[in-house]
Amino acid sequence: MHDIAIIGGGPAGLSAALTARARNKDVLIISNPAEENPLAASKLVDNYPGMPGATGLHILTTMHAQAHKAGAKFLQARAISVVPMASGEPAQTSFSITTSSDYVEARSLILACGASSGGKPLPGELEYLGRGVSYCATCDGMLYRSSTVLIAGLSHEAADEADFMAELGATVHYVARAMPPGLDARIHRHTGKILSIKGDALGVTHARIAERPADSPRGPELEKRTSESLRDEPNEVELEVHGVFILRPGIAPTSLLASLATEGGYLKTDAQMHTNVEGVFAAGDCTGRPLQIAKAVGEGQVAVLSAVEYLSA
Repeated sequence: MHDIAIIGGGPAGLSAALTARARNKDVLIISNPAEENPLAASKLVDNYPGMPGATGLHILTTMHAQAHKAGAKFLQARAISVVPMASGEPAQTSFSITTSSDYVEARSLILACGASSGGKPLPGELEYLGRGVSYCATCDGMLYRSSTVLIAGLSHEAADEADFMAELGATVHYVARAMPPGLDARIHRHTGKILSIKGDALGVTHARIAERPADSPRGPELEKRTSESLRDEPNEVELEVHGVFILRPGIAPTSLLASLATEGGYLKTDAQMHTNVEGVFAAGDCTGRPLQIAKAVGEGQVAVLSAVEYLSA
């Protein structure tokens, strides 16, 4: 029986584990290998204080090594389900966690699952992740400033991400079932560049990613396209772009624990990172924007301090 189980081995979970060990708690981190974390695909992270110019994988492996040295335990597995269990008199709740490789128990639980991508990956998505495909424009957008990018608008936040890329001088192709109100005007206000609104984001089958020096010019043929002409083209259109941002909604991990409350596609928590389930806390991207390392690390601290207080009650 562990004191605290943490589902997720990203910055939020690893931050929480460090403080758990500092408070002399037995803590288990359940996660996939660090290399499979979306952050690991980031070739440059330049906005996390104290680690300028680091890769995402370097940040993850450094945090992992620090937590391991502090005495955190790791289970490399995929969490499948969580079941609250009540026992004793008075009743005390613990959690049984079924994973792809083992079955574990803990007195409290911190969910640091990240913003789950959800759904079936698009063809080529995993192959090019970190090499032209990204899940976060505000994270990786600076690598594609003044380039041509495609935004697959699968979430309500995708319009803001497209607007952000336009501010960076990118030529933005936005593909979705419906155009968010005013997005075309917002992007034209920033750059006056083209915006394609034809197509269905769920039907995007491939994107050809041009490998080129960052300072080389874009192809003139692509820039001559207009949103009107794209409306008249067939549903399947091939665009040559330099980056593809697949922006899915952050789906709360209710498949793990069905009683969890969500809000806007993310886990609903209070200021102390309590969820609506007693003994369950959450931190990081699974609680909402901004999807940034600094925010995840801070929330991991708050969540674990709340868990320690819960265990002491």
